[in-house]
Amino acid sequence: ARRRVIVGPGDPRLGEEKFRWAAAIVANNDAKYQINKDRAEDYSRAAESPLRWSVALDAPSAEVLQTHECDKAARVRWLQYHDRDTENLSGMLPLAVGMRVVLADHLDCAEDKLLLRGSAGRIHSWVWKENDLRPTCVYVKFDGATWQLDGAPEPGLYPVYPARKVWKLDAKRKKPVLKIARTQLPLAPAYAITAHGSQGKTLPAALVDFNVDKRTDVTFGTVAASRVRSREAVRALALHPWRAGSPALLLQQLRGEEVNWEAFREAKAPSAACEKRKEAKTLDYFSDRQWERVRANRSAICLACGPGKGEQKALKRKLPSGLARLDCRGCKFRKLEDAFPRAQLQQDDSEAKRRCLKCLKEVDILECSVCESTKQISEFNSAMATMPWAAVCADCAADVRRQPKWGRLVHLPDLRLVLSGGRRCGAQRPPLVGPQPALFELRFARLLG
Repeated sequence: ARRRVIVGPGDPRLGEEKFRWAAAIVANNDAKYQINKDRAEDYSRAAESPLRWSVALDAPSAEVLQTHECDKAARVRWLQYHDRDTENLSGMLPLAVGMRVVLADHLDCAEDKLLLRGSAGRIHSWVWKENDLRPTCVYVKFDGATWQLDGAPEPGLYPVYPARKVWKLDAKRKKPVLKIARTQLPLAPAYAITAHGSQGKTLPAALVDFNVDKRTDVTFGTVAASRVRSREAVRALALHPWRAGSPALLLQQLRGEEVNWEAFREAKAPSAACEKRKEAKTLDYFSDRQWERVRANRSAICLACGPGKGEQKALKRKLPSGLARLDCRGCKFRKLEDAFPRAQLQQDDSEAKRRCLKCLKEVDILECSVCESTKQISEFNSAMATMPWAAVCADCAADVRRQPKWGRLVHLPDLRLVLSGGRRCGAQRPPLVGPQPALFELRFARLLG
């Protein structure tokens, strides 16, 4: 399968005749519109056909004129709006003779023509008056057409005129009233298409981008790859992120090796025991505030045991998408950022010392950074386990609090930072958690001097 993957912009397979201008199938419209405009420019250079830009005409309604600035800067900004927000009429439409285009709207629904939205063809010619910002008419030769209009020099040639549509500047409101009438050719470059828009089509060749967001429907790959008749007619721009590298877990299972599934599940979603129910639950069963207690190695209660009554009580929270993942130096698993103590991640050298909560809880003894004694973890505050290199035992912590401020070997705010789980006011100075060698020398000198 990897022989179908394009390795980079210089891959010689992109120069093959069937793939040179093949449609790219992508997951969303943002990628589609950008690829279309970029490849339209590439076609213009390769075919030595001058590229011209058809500029849309926007006519704001009286309501827009009364409530918004409609100067030159505003009109330029409107031209940059997404086509989906402007009734599928582009603000700036690239045109070149011979360039492949598709219809952005139904043009002729007659049974012998069926020029519907998505119908593809090539620009044959146009009528474009000098100094005009858009052509009066563009002639498009549609693929596979056998019909011929009266007076047309060849079959499949059809005139496309600028269309006028009204789009809403406040479309997200419940009752939009700010209307703008746009005049533009109902065309778009045909070098990229969404998987949704490709359904029902059969393409001679396709470039498919499989590197999609996890929220994309799982059928995306099947729909995109099945638009061609054979695997020789498809090339993958990128595979799914989880396909990068060898599937280690699958290979372990096939070789009959023992797989640590518990560690694998923990890497996907960190868990903690609810103090009341005494059972382990993943982080989405805890409120954000309670999970911060978990990150500080403190007891916490799940949403089900928390305040609130009745059916309206939430038992699970929705986690935000795109959560950061970090590598644990202990178990070597890549885990969610929430699986690591917050105080630990706020250190300058956190990357070298980063260890997840599960690895930290497996430690039985700690060395006090003040008295340098090795003690059982029970002799330390529970939060100290989150930063073992800066741990202060309970006895030394009590001594630190009793010392006068000028003679302390450890800053009390630094001690509080560890005990609070890493939460601090943004106005405070950067943390110096634990005994720093330079600070020790200075404070010993003060004590002895």
